Amino acid sequence: MWAETEAFLTRLMCPPDPDLERVLQVSAQENLAPINVTELQGKQISLLARLIGARRILEVGSLGGYSALWLAKTLPADGRMVTIDNNPVHALVAAGNIKEAGLHDRVEVRMGNAAEQLEEMIEEGAEPFDFFFIDADQHNNVAYFESCLRLGHSGSLIVFDNVVRSGEVRDPEAANPAVRATQQVMELVGSRDDVDGVVFQTVGKRGHDGMLVARIV
Repeated sequence: MWAETEAFLTRLMCPPDPDLERVLQVSAQENLAPINVTELQGKQISLLARLIGARRILEVGSLGGYSALWLAKTLPADGRMVTIDNNPVHALVAAGNIKEAGLHDRVEVRMGNAAEQLEEMIEEGAEPFDFFFIDADQHNNVAYFESCLRLGHSGSLIVFDNVVRSGEVRDPEAANPAVRATQQVMELVGSRDDVDGVVFQTVGKRGHDGMLVARIV
C-alpha cells in the first residue's frame, strides 16, 4: 500500500524530467547503489529550497547527483551549490550528470572527506549557505550539524535524510553509531535556542523513514 500510494502521488506531483531520468539511468549503468532520494522526496526538498528562496545550497552526499539536480534546478541564475562526496566514482558520475543537465556553472562537485571540506569552508570564511541537505555517513551527523550552524545564517534550513530508519531512532539503547548520532542531532535541535525543527515521517517504497528539517533562528 505504501509503495502504491507513493507511486500515485509521484504521478500527480512530479512531472517527467529527462535530466533526472538520465541521472537514474547513468547511476544504474555505473552500478551505484540505488539509495538516492525518491522522486517524491526530491520534490519535497526542492520545494523547501524554493520556499525560502535559497541562493546558496550545500549538500553532503552526492551519489550520482540525483538530489543535487533536484536542488540545483531551484537556483536562480546567480545561485550556487556545492555538493560533496568522499567516493571518487560518485563524484565523477555526479559531475557528469550535472554537466549533461547544463548546470555545471552553478554546481561545484567536491570530492573528499565532508567533515574536512566543511571545516575548510569555515576557515576560508565562505559565504553563508541558505539550505543544507545531509544524506551521507550518518555517524558523522553531529559534526555535519555543527558545521552547518557555522556555515548558515538566521533563516537557513538544515535537512537530514534517513532519520527514522524504520523506527530504530526510538531506541534509547541503540548501539548503531549512525542511529545514535542521529538521536544526538535531534536532541540538539530540541534543546537549543538558536535552532528549531521537526521530523517529518515518511512511508513509501523505501519503507518507514523520515527527514529532520531544522531552521536556524
